[in-house]
Amino acid sequence: MKIVAYNISACTQKKVDFLLSLDADVYVVPELSKNVKPDERYDMEYLGDIDSKGLGLIWRKDKGDIPEWFKEDYKKLSYAIPFVYDDVLVLGIWPTKFNNQKSYTQLAKEIIEKYKPHFSEYKQCIITGDFNLYHKENAPNKAADIFEINRILEDLEFESVYHKRANEQVGFETRNTFYMTFKRDKPFFLDYTYTKLPVKNYYFIENPEEKFSDHIGQVIKI
Repeated sequence: MKIVAYNISACTQKKVDFLLSLDADVYVVPELSKNVKPDERYDMEYLGDIDSKGLGLIWRKDKGDIPEWFKEDYKKLSYAIPFVYDDVLVLGIWPTKFNNQKSYTQLAKEIIEKYKPHFSEYKQCIITGDFNLYHKENAPNKAADIFEINRILEDLEFESVYHKRANEQVGFETRNTFYMTFKRDKPFFLDYTYTKLPVKNYYFIENPEEKFSDHIGQVIKI
């Protein structure tokens, strides 16, 4: 299975068409617009407070589906969508504060707590997306620190794929996945993939053209 997680920022149909050209089985797409359409090979699930910017999950029709237990009480917790194929659970997330006074960290904790009972039901579990969490000394948003969420996930036997492969500590990365308003002097590491078991391959996608997105995409192969 090939998974692409990519916050494409200011979504357009052209950007979605580019994603589909990557020939993945599952796409986790923060900042997706509800109004775009994948081609006939794919289905799409959308969660969000507004139609122009939410969390989308796009998947190849013959490669799994949204689980039956994903009911209304899960959908009330916006910006988290599960997907199941064989014995693999993919949880796409984007903790985001539209009309919400909670911190990014609080939102991420709520997502993990809600889905935690399902993590033991599947052999492989993958949590991926734009976490909106980082660590920097003297950072402007202390309420978006990754350390607490990393501890919670490690206690649940998850590990960050990037940090495992790069042999780096969470919060002290040698590269970045986000440049605020496309400014190279405002770098952050916001995009993570945590898994219960090792994956076959993991790498980043650089943007195909200037100002395609202020994020970098992730590819996960299992």
